[in-house]
Amino acid sequence: MSSAVRWWLLSDLHLGESDDDPRGPGRMLAEFLRREVLAAAHPQQHVAFVGDTFELAGLAGDGSQFRLKSILARHPAAFHALEACAARGVQLHFLCGNHDADLARPSVAARLSALLSPVEPARVKVHPWILHVPHVLVAEHGHQHHALHRIPEVLRAAVNDTEQLHLPPLAAWHAHPSKSRLSRAGAVARACLGSERAERRVRQPAYDALLQNESQRLALDGDTVRDLARLSRFRTVSALPATAIRMVRRGTGRAVRSGEAPAAAGSITRTLEAHGFEVAWYISGHTHRALESALEASTTRYVNTGTWCSDVRGPGPDQSDRRAFPYAVVDIDPDGATSGGLRYWRPAGS
Repeated sequence: MSSAVRWWLLSDLHLGESDDDPRGPGRMLAEFLRREVLAAAHPQQHVAFVGDTFELAGLAGDGSQFRLKSILARHPAAFHALEACAARGVQLHFLCGNHDADLARPSVAARLSALLSPVEPARVKVHPWILHVPHVLVAEHGHQHHALHRIPEVLRAAVNDTEQLHLPPLAAWHAHPSKSRLSRAGAVARACLGSERAERRVRQPAYDALLQNESQRLALDGDTVRDLARLSRFRTVSALPATAIRMVRRGTGRAVRSGEAPAAAGSITRTLEAHGFEVAWYISGHTHRALESALEASTTRYVNTGTWCSDVRGPGPDQSDRRAFPYAVVDIDPDGATSGGLRYWRPAGS
């Protein structure tokens, strides 16, 4: 490696067609990009958005492209700062989360690239599932390991552009137009059946071919990618009771475990290590709980990048100080050594 490289990673901005979040994630992102990324001296910079950057899921036809354009127009400061980054040579990465799963569709990904970097579209990359930098990091949003948010066949949408993604059970509840709990429960039941069928298809040879293609993009072998894809699985019989327990704990004020890395993080790093693809960092978002933690029996370090929206969870400093915005930084020295971790950024005047 000829020069130093810096990765900035953040997640869960949840930018939508409105701009009513009191925390102002779009405006804060613009200031962060100007003051930190564009002002940095590193010759090679990557900014990775680790999922749920946009509210962009469950739309049919060209609806996703129209929604994406509308979102960027509603957040002009963020839009122009992202444009400036791409124009300056900063590589932008967008990982798909459960709230912006439609980015996995090639036409939507191409639209994002054209909007942010019309001269050099390759400056904007969309990763439908995982981002892998060999020996350095693996990043994914994390929803694939939470049953009610899991989208088993996400890679089908990355190939078949016209296909609308199957909504996972929790999204089906929130997206249902009726206020009737009975109607919504019916939508959830249908989504559960759909997820069960999708899990069976993921384990068939046709999906293995998609995983094999994905392994080439990720610079991993086919067996590793297949094992990673099958680490988690939706099962109605276990997912619904587990969710009910979490809801009861929240309702009674009993804290949901938030100070430890999720079990899936250890499974992922052990799988990578078993296949000879160790990385220094495993990074995810999704839970809105910013966290840095060691992983048991592993040299890999775990970072959750929290959220920039107002739905902050967990005991971090962003809970009491809403002007603290979590992100991860990973520096790669010319000799390949890495350093970094969870950081908190505060805007000017904070």
